[in-house]
Amino acid sequence: MVQSLKFKPFITIIVAMAQNGVIGQKGMLPWHISEDLKRFKKMTLKKPVLMGRKTYDSITERIGGGLPERDNLVLTKQRKNKKLEKNTYFFSDVDQVFFWLELNRHKNLFVAGGSTIYEKFLPMANRIEMTHVHKNFAGDTLFPNWDKKEWRECKGQLRKDTNSKVEFYFSTYNKI
Repeated sequence: MVQSLKFKPFITIIVAMAQNGVIGQKGMLPWHISEDLKRFKKMTLKKPVLMGRKTYDSITERIGGGLPERDNLVLTKQRKNKKLEKNTYFFSDVDQVFFWLELNRHKNLFVAGGSTIYEKFLPMANRIEMTHVHKNFAGDTLFPNWDKKEWRECKGQLRKDTNSKVEFYFSTYNKI
């Protein structure tokens, strides 16, 4: 059980979400916002990034492997503690993830989805780095309900994607 562990990393949820709560469509982002992808890369580079198996599979399909220059931590019931490719590790529960982080002296963890993983880690998270996409999109994956009263927005920037013309907003929320 996670609560029994003494070690707990600083957990940051990182997500892009449409106005209607959509975060994915058939394993892909329903939009392409170059600046958001660059922000994701800048924030997560050289850090461990946790995701579910479906998110991991969609990334490997798209880029031919896990996220480069990061430890890819995959939380799934389908594979157990296997290392299939460079910097990719599979875990069957949260305790194993935290043990691996402690063993490898990582104090920070980025959580990159999908919906089930976000729901599991929201109560433990210290920060949310959210890109609010100012448009509704069709999708089959939603960000879980979260109580905004538990969070304080401390940074925000309104932007517009030059190609798609979609407005978006970068927000940083810290747990109160």
